[in-house]
Amino acid sequence: MLQVVNPTPLSAALVVFANPAGVECAYAAVKASFDLSSGLPQFSARQAGFLAGDVHWGDPAATSLRAAADLTHLKPATDILLLGRAIAAGGPVEAMDVSLRVGPVARRLRVFGNRQWVRQGSDWAVGPIQPFERMPLVWELAFGGRAPVGVPEVEARNPVGRGLVGAEEDDFAGRPLPNIEDPDRLVVSPADRPAPAGFAPIPPAWQPRRGWAGTYDDAWQTRRAPYLPLDFDPRFFNVAPPGLVAPGYLVGGEEVEVIGCTAGGALRFCLPRPSIGLEWDFDGRAIAAAPRLDTVLIEPDQGRLQMVWRAELVVDKRLTRLRQVAVHWEPEGEQR
Repeated sequence: MLQVVNPTPLSAALVVFANPAGVECAYAAVKASFDLSSGLPQFSARQAGFLAGDVHWGDPAATSLRAAADLTHLKPATDILLLGRAIAAGGPVEAMDVSLRVGPVARRLRVFGNRQWVRQGSDWAVGPIQPFERMPLVWELAFGGRAPVGVPEVEARNPVGRGLVGAEEDDFAGRPLPNIEDPDRLVVSPADRPAPAGFAPIPPAWQPRRGWAGTYDDAWQTRRAPYLPLDFDPRFFNVAPPGLVAPGYLVGGEEVEVIGCTAGGALRFCLPRPSIGLEWDFDGRAIAAAPRLDTVLIEPDQGRLQMVWRAELVVDKRLTRLRQVAVHWEPEGEQR
């Protein structure tokens, strides 16, 4: 009987998928949760479980992801994600920067209070800014959206956002501008089309993930289904926005800095580096595996850090010969 043997306090799960080449594989995942309330990661007494599917803030067709599924294929590199808010610790501000750095990966956002387009003579301009103290870092408040006037236009990288003005629109007074922007590519004209800026996960139907999903045409239906298309790109499995996918896998121990997302100042620590190992019992053999760290999720509002390690085993139509996967861990190095 296929099972997960997990004597550790960590969460562990096992799923079976065909890999991009169409070969049946088992994927074991281990998740660890750490409490950040003291400023340094401490192993949480209550460990978070796995999400089997994506969770949206509301209607999946009209809202962004609140959390991405944990049970997936092996990602080709580490996703770095942050779910939280911009917090003006000193009182209301019209704008502020928030930043995230994990090892070699860094991203900065500029967060504005509510603004609208206003007409200035024959031109359009950014209107006055309303001060704020808290601003959710969600894709609904980043550049994007839909322009229904004239030829419909949709920002494929963020169809639920705000600020997009269609080329044929001639009156959009009072329409909101994005609250969250890339400070190097601020929206100053209705014709601007900057890349949406954020720290949250990207749904599979948005670009660039949709472009990596491959071609699902009649030829695929006839010759390839139900396996992934031959032009499928494994980068589809990464859910972090561009700029927040590490150049390879992180290993733990990397320095982390979060600025502007907590009331008590910057959050600085090093990623924990517990020793996590797996052992497959397959076809009468014990096969050791060192899982890869492929997800780092920082949640400042909850004072929590989540990390997910994952490993793959090719079973290729011999799944019944896989009896179990056992999880081992050593917590040394979790506090830094």
